Amino acid sequence: MSAVSATALIIDRWALVRLGITAVLRSAGVRVVGESEHGRDGMLAAVHAHPDLLIAGLIDDLSAAEVVRQAKALESPPSVICLVTQLDRNELNELLSLGTEGVLVRAAAGDELATAVAAVLDGERSLSPAVLALAAHGPEVGGLAAGADTDALLTTKEREVLAMLAAGSANKEIADALYVTPATVKTHLSHIYNKLGVGDRHEAVARAVALGLLA
Repeated sequence: MSAVSATALIIDRWALVRLGITAVLRSAGVRVVGESEHGRDGMLAAVHAHPDLLIAGLIDDLSAAEVVRQAKALESPPSVICLVTQLDRNELNELLSLGTEGVLVRAAAGDELATAVAAVLDGERSLSPAVLALAAHGPEVGGLAAGADTDALLTTKEREVLAMLAAGSANKEIADALYVTPATVKTHLSHIYNKLGVGDRHEAVARAVALGLLA
């Protein structure tokens, strides 16, 4: 979807933050169709406005995960970008598992947000390095501590493919960057899915974050 024809709704407790996000969106050609300081009011607005994109920042009455959960349950679910101040590996894994398309730190620069918006509206995922750094020292996940017995889980090439997968790269982009064929990328992805016990790209990135493979 072209950003120029897209609509967005913003939820954040601070008016100045919403104003800044609005300015970034408008500069990218995205039309803001609503904003709210409260999560519940914002979700009600989303029901009526049918935005293409929902940006969720600091919210008092709903967790980021609950905002994503409710957004994805809408009749016309929007893409979601969460702006976080802090989170651990479990929380990031939950956001990704729920279908969050973008996760950035709330202090991200305007151009970083604009780039993420364009990527998400183009069907890609946007997960900033700063977010991975925040989650790098999170708690254990599913009884397996980050880094424990995971060094040999994936090959070096598989880790490279996984990193590009997390950045939202398409198969052809990964192939071009790694100087391999798209068929080889598909083979790597198949091996990654099998090793991580997942069924698709979305689950692979979530599981990799949970295990600390992307930290």
